[in-house]
Amino acid sequence: MNEAGTMPPMTLRGLQVFVAVVDSGGFGAAATALDITQPSVSVHIRELEAKIGEPLFERQPGVSPQLTSAGRAFYAYALETLERTIAITEDFGQAKRKLRFAAQRFVANSLLSEPLREFSAAFPQIELVVRTGTFEEVHSLCLRGHVDLGFMLSNGEIPGLHSEPMRRYRLAFIAAPHHPLAKSADIPIQTLAGYPFVVPYDKSYFGRTIMHMLKAFGVAEPIVASQAQEFSLIRDLVIAGMGIACTPRRAVQKDITAGTIVELDVDVEPRYLVLSHVRNSKIHMPEIDRLIEMVRRAEGGG
Repeated sequence: MNEAGTMPPMTLRGLQVFVAVVDSGGFGAAATALDITQPSVSVHIRELEAKIGEPLFERQPGVSPQLTSAGRAFYAYALETLERTIAITEDFGQAKRKLRFAAQRFVANSLLSEPLREFSAAFPQIELVVRTGTFEEVHSLCLRGHVDLGFMLSNGEIPGLHSEPMRRYRLAFIAAPHHPLAKSADIPIQTLAGYPFVVPYDKSYFGRTIMHMLKAFGVAEPIVASQAQEFSLIRDLVIAGMGIACTPRRAVQKDITAGTIVELDVDVEPRYLVLSHVRNSKIHMPEIDRLIEMVRRAEGGG
């Protein structure tokens, strides 16, 4: 921001690129989503950082870029600016009503894809504006009232927000089919603790949650082979044989069925994470209730 406390002039394309990097989880993924080159993405981000005077991302080798405090504030500004621009340029006679919601990336990918398809078919007059991100990013969008509905996975209540639980998901220990414990039965937790783990990034809420759950299982100090911000990368590292992961079984159900991942038979009491939704109390759309109902129905099975 400048001395007057306002944002300097930004190009809409620069804002689109920045939001794409955040939503897709990286510079390369943003380049693919926007059909531009990765160097072009980097140029846009450097130009934005030069105008703001602060870095927007923390960059570490092997880890998805993380928003700085300035980046988080700028993300909210970028979303509002882009949505306001779209609203101004729409043909008001043809404009659809919007339902804005946010979800953690792997929640959106693993749990919500079918309900979203069903909702779009049932309500073609409603435009879904979907935001995905880390727990912290989704939590911030809900807390600031920038979305009408949020879906988050946690081991309890959502801090600072009124949430309603929807379904529990049992945690599973997963590994590659060639892992030394893959064919073992009733594995003692002490034996499991002697092998390396692939864990979520330890600075994230989800990473801290999984580490807390591991301690509850009896793995007080796991041997960490690798950390990853995105669930998709954790999955890939497990398949590659980098280590064991602790994750909701539902998220890897297709991999277990296909045989690309195995669920280890560990002798522990089952533990769960909870999918909850958070509603914006200022927004009154009956379609929100229908979307929640569709998610409940889709996830109603075991």
